[in-house]
Amino acid sequence: MKKNNDGWRFALFYFISFCAVSLYGIYGNLYFRRRGVSNVELGILNAIPAWTGIFAPLLWGIISDAMRQRKLPSFIMHIACAIVFPLFWFWNGESFLLLCVIMGVFTIFFSGSIPLADVWTLDHISRRGGDYGRLRSWGSVGFITPLLASLFILKKTEVSQANDLLPVFIGFCAFRLLSGLYSLFLPEYHSSSKKTKLDWKNLKVYLDPFVITFFIAVFMSRFLFGPYYTFFSIYLDDIGISDNFKGIYWITAVAAETALIAVSGSILKRFGAVLMLIAGLLAMAFRMFIFSITPAWYIILLTQTLHALTFGAFHVASIQITNRITPEVFRASGQTFNGAVLGIGSLVGGVVGGIWAENYGLTGLFRMLSIISLITTIVLSICFAIWRM
Repeated sequence: MKKNNDGWRFALFYFISFCAVSLYGIYGNLYFRRRGVSNVELGILNAIPAWTGIFAPLLWGIISDAMRQRKLPSFIMHIACAIVFPLFWFWNGESFLLLCVIMGVFTIFFSGSIPLADVWTLDHISRRGGDYGRLRSWGSVGFITPLLASLFILKKTEVSQANDLLPVFIGFCAFRLLSGLYSLFLPEYHSSSKKTKLDWKNLKVYLDPFVITFFIAVFMSRFLFGPYYTFFSIYLDDIGISDNFKGIYWITAVAAETALIAVSGSILKRFGAVLMLIAGLLAMAFRMFIFSITPAWYIILLTQTLHALTFGAFHVASIQITNRITPEVFRASGQTFNGAVLGIGSLVGGVVGGIWAENYGLTGLFRMLSIISLITTIVLSICFAIWRM
């Protein structure tokens, strides 16, 4: 393994990429709500990226493996996102079907970009050395950065309009264009000189009981997270949190995530990936329960630090397990298959979460998610004890 200092290039790529991810993830659903989209429609709308997330990341992974390169697919995805995203702004607010079509086209390119970045980074680490957690943590820093800027750019009033979120659209497109262009300057490790035939039978390892249990855990994680990502900003809106201060809640969550991911290498060595998965699911049960009782604003803010476990620990562990169980030549397909399972979880969670939110309110939604998360933790703990990696 030849070591050098090229890791900073991938750290910067994560940083730029996640600047765009945060703007869409935090303010996207808030924008749609202010354009008159109902809770049920939001559930359906968020089921679309979940649905495209089932096949689009896997498709991009297969394309990348077949082309034996990461650069061109990554460039196409980032630039296409910057071109399609403004269509949300110009949506007429009347045809929900048109909005769904735009979302479908957008997420075909959006959903595969981060899984492919993970594969690309792991390609680099396997050849040049480095710590995945430390490089990936710069993505979390990138996630926080535009949220900090929003404290000064977005309006501080409690009652805001959809048009107040125009800076979000400008920022998203700018960061996606920049990340797409920057990807052209990253080193390419998937050598085109390797002409070995891809034997897809090697993926029969995915039928192992441990692997099946692992992917059930991945599915449930996103089933639980999908409604949270969809409705948390709206939940804050309902309890009177202003647009600029909403960013503080997300910043707190991602800051905690960043701290854990940065030291995840040593945590993985000490506790193992499976225990990190279980800890993430258990923390999710407690986190959703706190939201369901609508405590004081500072309690909700403090609870956001559990994102370190519910996302940070779970994400790092799932990436490492997927990389370990997948043959090297199929690494892009393996990571994007993991993304496809996440997509299925988001699809189901988005639809079910939208229905529950409409019928029982957001507190009822979070209460149900808490109960399901606790049951999932118990069942999967038993399964992982029986079937070990």
